Amino acid sequence: MRFTPGKARAASVRIGKLTGIQVPRSEAENGASIVCLEMAKEHDVRGEILVDLDKRVPIGLGMGSSGASAAAAAVAMNELLGLGLSEDELVFYAGMAEGATSGSRHYDNVAASILGGFVVVRTGEGEELTTARFDPPAGLALCVATPVVILPSRKTEYARSLLPDSVPLGTLVSNVGNASLMVSGFAKKDIKLIGKGMTDRAVELARKSMIPGFDKVRSGALEAGAEGVCISGAGPSMLAMVDKRRSRPEKVLEAMRAAFAKEGTKSSGYVTKIGRGARVVKGS
Repeated sequence: MRFTPGKARAASVRIGKLTGIQVPRSEAENGASIVCLEMAKEHDVRGEILVDLDKRVPIGLGMGSSGASAAAAAVAMNELLGLGLSEDELVFYAGMAEGATSGSRHYDNVAASILGGFVVVRTGEGEELTTARFDPPAGLALCVATPVVILPSRKTEYARSLLPDSVPLGTLVSNVGNASLMVSGFAKKDIKLIGKGMTDRAVELARKSMIPGFDKVRSGALEAGAEGVCISGAGPSMLAMVDKRRSRPEKVLEAMRAAFAKEGTKSSGYVTKIGRGARVVKGS
């Protein structure tokens, strides 16, 4: 990213080198350029901002692709212009791009990309955006399995449209309890406790119809040694959490893909770990 100061009435963004499938070049549709423009407007920055975007996160598979671009732009602008913004402020600006590209400000997506680790985000009407970050426990591995399915355009918006307008009080209590278990597990570095909290009785029940063989993939992963399983983002990818000191992540991934295959669905997958978050990499 480069910035050329000028006397223009407002900042403008020019997309330069663009690497990645289906990445929009329009500054009104590209998440990175939206962040740059919003930050420039708020901090009275005038001139041209040149953005080179190398997109390596697959689009539309529930892996936070749009959030990654928005997070990278927020961190880069903060560094480039020396704004000295807090992490919560960076999350706020990145969330604005999510609202434009995905239909809603997914602060959870951008917070994870910016801060890394396990992040809790508190947002709501009249509430200040607040984040809390936890380092992952030693030995925690993640298995991601992605089925090959046809999904609608603006898939995240569609996935949100499947959600119920209200849920029973008992379901809400259960979900809050499970979320609390996950936070406690990360605080105590207890992978088994984290896995026990990876049960959602509201959102996943509404969205699992998008994923062929959801229940079999989930049970297959658990039987193979996973501590917990969930839909990754808005799907269709599925995510399994594994304590590699107790089970082989490769075996869990194999079980997930085998379950998809039994449903007649091709899939891809890989084993990974929780990342460190966005950071500035300076060239030589």
